[in-house]
Amino acid sequence: MSQFWKFFSSLSFTGQAAGSFELGERHQPSGQAGHFRKFDSLAAYLEDARRRVAAARCGLEDRQRAWVTEGNSPFMLRPEGQGRIRRGILMVHGLSDSPFMMRDVAGFFQQQGFLVLAMQLPGHGTRPGDLLDIRWQDWVDAHQQLLGLLEAEVDELYLLGFSIGATLNLYQSVRNRNIRALFLFAPAVRVLAAAQLTCPLAWLGRWWRRMSWFDVQPDTDDFKYESLTNRAICEVHRMIRALHRVSTLVQRRIPLFVVASENDATVDAGAILDWFSRQQGSPRRMLYYSTGQPPVPAGVQLMPAQFPEQNIRSFAHTALLQSPRNPHYGADGSYRFCTHYYRLDRHKYERCKRGEEDCLGEMFDDAGDCPVVRRLTYNPAFDEMLAEMEKFLHELDQGERGD
Repeated sequence: MSQFWKFFSSLSFTGQAAGSFELGERHQPSGQAGHFRKFDSLAAYLEDARRRVAAARCGLEDRQRAWVTEGNSPFMLRPEGQGRIRRGILMVHGLSDSPFMMRDVAGFFQQQGFLVLAMQLPGHGTRPGDLLDIRWQDWVDAHQQLLGLLEAEVDELYLLGFSIGATLNLYQSVRNRNIRALFLFAPAVRVLAAAQLTCPLAWLGRWWRRMSWFDVQPDTDDFKYESLTNRAICEVHRMIRALHRVSTLVQRRIPLFVVASENDATVDAGAILDWFSRQQGSPRRMLYYSTGQPPVPAGVQLMPAQFPEQNIRSFAHTALLQSPRNPHYGADGSYRFCTHYYRLDRHKYERCKRGEEDCLGEMFDDAGDCPVVRRLTYNPAFDEMLAEMEKFLHELDQGERGD
């Protein structure tokens, strides 16, 4: 996790540099993202969330308001031509993300006959300031209620999550025996020492506003916060600890499909491999994107993470779930992920933002032959990954029939 430490140490919390962190309206709570309220139906939840996003977003021009509101709001996709739907899947995005991250993979599950619900974690999709007072229990409460509403619509429940969304799904699967299988992308399964430091910093933020923020950036991404609070990271740390506690009390043998990257700079890839090796569910499959041939546990399939013909040198944390055809994060998308240079090297940041990077990969994976690396935000092997997921679903169905 040296990459995380490199970024963490680049941030200044004292003196003149701290003054460069300009806080604006988006860094204040919107009043639209409090504790999760009760809903009688999924339709009521979706309508309420869209209203809250529209009311909370600030600094939008009229031409982009509908696009931004829709992308940050939770959504539901129904399969065509079915009465009672057999399978439903609840999808959960990661920290500082939005339901937009689930759009590409959601279409695949809809085609497989699933009722798809992509939720919005409390504090997300509105403005970064809504993560100032969030608790991990708010995420659990929202997840649990939506799981109950979805369960009323289908016969079988599945969960899909990215990063802390995957962690939340793991926590819920220990408590809910009705979960049929888990699809986990870059699950955060180990507490990082650096993350623990954010808890006292968040506490200090009650008196020194700057201490509330891990980093403040321009927030040019329409569907992901670039500014992030220490409180949010602290709550992730607390949720992972809670997951460890319940996992020691209850063991579940649940089918698993896991995707991770060896070069991930956000979560501990080695911890994911170690965790996967101890799981006993069946079927159990993992795709591991690697630049080499590392030893891996049984059930792990090594996948190439370098695509020289596409100028891709490694897979990033942010690369797993998006298609190259994604209009925002794809190969020809409108957004360039360069935030890792914002504090470290403003010249590289500006080059990267202009599309003058030397290669694509994980942040801080720059080298002599690639002095400026833009963080990869799409999976060049997206279609191959979907094919493996389809095989996994077929294997699940065979197991049910006893073939």
